[in-house]
Amino acid sequence: MLSIRQVHFSYSEQKKILQGISVDLQPGEIFGIVGASGGGKSTLLKIAAGLLDASKGSVYWNGERVPGPSERLIPGHPEIQLVNQDFNLDLFHTVRENVRVKILHLHEKDRERFCDELLDLVELTGVASQQARYLSGGEQQRLAIARALALESEVLLLDEPFSHLDAHLRLKIGAYIKQLVEIRNTLCILVSHEGDEVMQWCGKIAFLNKGKFNRIDTPEAFYFNPSSFNEGAYFGELNELKTGKTKILFRPCEYKAVKKGGFEVEFTDAVFFGAYWKSFFKTPDKQIIILYADKPLKKVTRIELKSKNTNP
Repeated sequence: MLSIRQVHFSYSEQKKILQGISVDLQPGEIFGIVGASGGGKSTLLKIAAGLLDASKGSVYWNGERVPGPSERLIPGHPEIQLVNQDFNLDLFHTVRENVRVKILHLHEKDRERFCDELLDLVELTGVASQQARYLSGGEQQRLAIARALALESEVLLLDEPFSHLDAHLRLKIGAYIKQLVEIRNTLCILVSHEGDEVMQWCGKIAFLNKGKFNRIDTPEAFYFNPSSFNEGAYFGELNELKTGKTKILFRPCEYKAVKKGGFEVEFTDAVFFGAYWKSFFKTPDKQIIILYADKPLKKVTRIELKSKNTNP
């Protein structure tokens, strides 16, 4: 179990990044952390990996405290691997050498087979003999992921791992990581400012806001029951409809077209998004809302909301 206990981090009294973060995470779990860029997500992962000293608090893996860099000659924990935006590659080594160096403990045949498997996964087979310094940013990110997976560590920390990847690669690598977590009982923490991306893979998600975990819940709860517009907007498009002193939050799919009652709306435009159309409406008091459907909703004039989320 990975236990983060009352972790604080600050650069000064005026610049507090983390304020009392606590959570217990089990092997075989994919845990997501969502929040604004610069909000402390990367800092928390570095502390969890033993690469940054917390200002206060501790991290424990299987009951033993994870020491920070001030306590180790070589920072880090052997069973906790971090893939962050620095990539930490051997730039003058080839792509294949970058992966192979992480699995030297395997027999030669197993080493080459596993290396082939990982390069195929991240689609770098075609540049296997090229030095890492000549790779694009997206290719370097994929190589960093392959290196981390090669180590087969007990804890995998992923900081914005899909930010430079094409959609099909996100799905391919994400599915591999999910399978790895299930088969090897690995603990994975996935960090992103894109909540809709995290929802695909994580069983539980924490919303990090102003240095604290404001909420830990399921993807479904974050999507359909946001506690505020600020929180809900991280997990997909969200409408806020004002009626008197009340604000109603609802997703573009949480409505029903009706002929009587409900809210009056006026169609203004529609945009095709592949699997659905996104239709834009305005209310009599000029509020703009978005509704999803399998066709443009040009004839809709009134809607009834399915959502019960209200904010005074």
